[in-house]
Amino acid sequence: MRAIQIAEFGWPQVMALAELPDPQPHDGLDVLDVRTVGINYVDTYQVAGNYPIEQELPLVPGGEVVGIRPDGTRVLAVVEGGYASKVLAHPSMSFPLPAGVDDAQALALGVQGLTAWHLLRTSARMQPGESVVVHAAAGGVGTLAVQLAKLFGAGRVIGLASTPQKRDLAAELGADVTLDPAEPDLTAALVQANGGDQIDVVLEMAGGPVFDGGSSRLGNFW
Repeated sequence: MRAIQIAEFGWPQVMALAELPDPQPHDGLDVLDVRTVGINYVDTYQVAGNYPIEQELPLVPGGEVVGIRPDGTRVLAVVEGGYASKVLAHPSMSFPLPAGVDDAQALALGVQGLTAWHLLRTSARMQPGESVVVHAAAGGVGTLAVQLAKLFGAGRVIGLASTPQKRDLAAELGADVTLDPAEPDLTAALVQANGGDQIDVVLEMAGGPVFDGGSSRLGNFW
């Protein structure tokens, strides 16, 4: 099979096309014929060697694909080594796709969609009427988190993004208020944006001043 493989960690230049043996089914895993590969920000961490889980070289990066099972079913699958023409997938991490959902749409809801869903439902346990702050609201996870929070009945969604264009996108997707995270007093700006009330849920991944500036009067961080 063809695959994109790295023999050393580094910049994208370390990625090279390789011919590798086809994977063989074992331990209940299916071999998928890959149609479309999802590319996520976390893949850059894999290639650079900054992934929080220890990895062995050589390595085929990639965590999600749309592929065809041996029985002909088209599925979205969370995998290891997704940058390849064939890949192993566990049935519990493979989701049959209806005809009306194309490959690109499915991949937009894979790693990033599951992350947004679990942040709101599993981690924050967001309840209808609660206020939600979404940092990086124009990013992959952020755009989905804004839409899901509205779908789940959030009382107010506040989206943070670094440029006017990104803030416009967050507003188009349902954010009730948008802010620049570079506000001199971010805590005060967020509380004001929520009508003076404490925020219930904050989805934050930047750390540093963004986290410190908001942690004193805001709600639960995830």
